[in-house]
Amino acid sequence: MEQKLQELLKAGRFAIVGVANTLVDFAVFTLLAQVMGANVYLSQALGYGAGILNSYTFNRSWTFRAEGRFFSPALARFLALNLTMLAFSTGLMFLAIDLGGLPKFPAKIAVTGVTMVVNFLVSRFWVFRVRK
Repeated sequence: MEQKLQELLKAGRFAIVGVANTLVDFAVFTLLAQVMGANVYLSQALGYGAGILNSYTFNRSWTFRAEGRFFSPALARFLALNLTMLAFSTGLMFLAIDLGGLPKFPAKIAVTGVTMVVNFLVSRFWVFRVRK
């Protein structure tokens, strides 16, 4: 029972950090794509990158309470995951907008939902895994 509670707490903390990261991502994306008229894919990459900056520190220290050096194998795994997720999310944006005909903002919301689930699972079981 205690193990299940701990997992739920991790998922909750991940969600809180994810909301903060998503707000940063959406703010940068909206500023660039909607306000400034920048290319949607460049805006996606820069917005996602801005969210990544916040994510590693808070997920490492608060969500998963990882120990050890900041610059560690976990950082390399985190960067690998997030670069993969950036490519995945940009591909999903292409499918949603260019092939599916969705407007930018609804596409961004749908893509964010998918990538948050995948990101949590990979973060939990690969990036910040606890070795016993």
